[in-house]
Amino acid sequence: MKKLLCMLLVAMLALACVAAVAEDYEVTLILKDNTSAGWRYLAAAAIATGDEIGVKVTENSPLETQDADQQYNAVLDAIEKEVDAIIIAPVDSAGIVPAIEKAVEAGIPVFTTNTRAFVNNEDDIVTFVGVGNEQGGYDIAKYMFSQFPEGEPINLIIVDGNRTGQTTLDRIAGIERAIAEDDRVTLLDCQEAKFSRAQAQEIMENFLVKYDDIDLVIALNDEMAIGAYNAIVAANRVDEMLISGFDGTPEGLQAVLDGQITASLNQDLPGQGSEAVKAVKTWLDGGDVEDWIVVGGEVCTPENAPALLEKLVK
Repeated sequence: MKKLLCMLLVAMLALACVAAVAEDYEVTLILKDNTSAGWRYLAAAAIATGDEIGVKVTENSPLETQDADQQYNAVLDAIEKEVDAIIIAPVDSAGIVPAIEKAVEAGIPVFTTNTRAFVNNEDDIVTFVGVGNEQGGYDIAKYMFSQFPEGEPINLIIVDGNRTGQTTLDRIAGIERAIAEDDRVTLLDCQEAKFSRAQAQEIMENFLVKYDDIDLVIALNDEMAIGAYNAIVAANRVDEMLISGFDGTPEGLQAVLDGQITASLNQDLPGQGSEAVKAVKTWLDGGDVEDWIVVGGEVCTPENAPALLEKLVK
């Protein structure tokens, strides 16, 4: 009798495990591309967290960086598959809205990470998981300005990202606020490089031909900061200017430690992925989720970069 009861108990536990697996939520993760290092860290953290808490995360990001059309189609694909939720970092914060509205109409909750969507109805987005980009742009600019002696003029170049995205608009607004507070700063030029290292290098090459008095380069992500640095090295003008990035990626943090760039801004990209998936789980389980889940935000300097890098490379 005891043996039979034990067998029944084992069978019931096995069925419970099968049921738990069957009840895993299906979530589509849509980032800005499926190749850039920063997005790989976000995606890896999202998938790993999902495995831990019963959320199956499948990524469907564009093959090419900043491809808004592929992102739009990825949302439609997720709707057709009737997934339980969508997590997206929009390339085009306004252009993605019709696709988000279609998802909401289909009963699929949408979560944004890293970049906000400019939805007409704020209830169409459950939550935004990310850093305060306007404040981040302000903080990185203020830190970089502080690296110059008091009273010394600062000729500034901004290597821009993508003006259809909220992150770029907010970071630029923050930098402009810092400029307005510091009469030493003259903005020489600003140009989009689409968050691409190669494009940033090409743009910086052109800036170096056009301007012979650049003191500071602020790039809106680490990839572009490193691209700008490569151009400056090739032109043998490294000693003439400082460079900063944004994201706090492993490569960006290492560049800070190596003295290639002066600072970055920690977005905690793995934290963005992890917290977004946790928010999905909480929401689908019937729990409450804050409108904005804040992660990251500190300026990455040679002093704190080792600790931040250690967290990322574990």
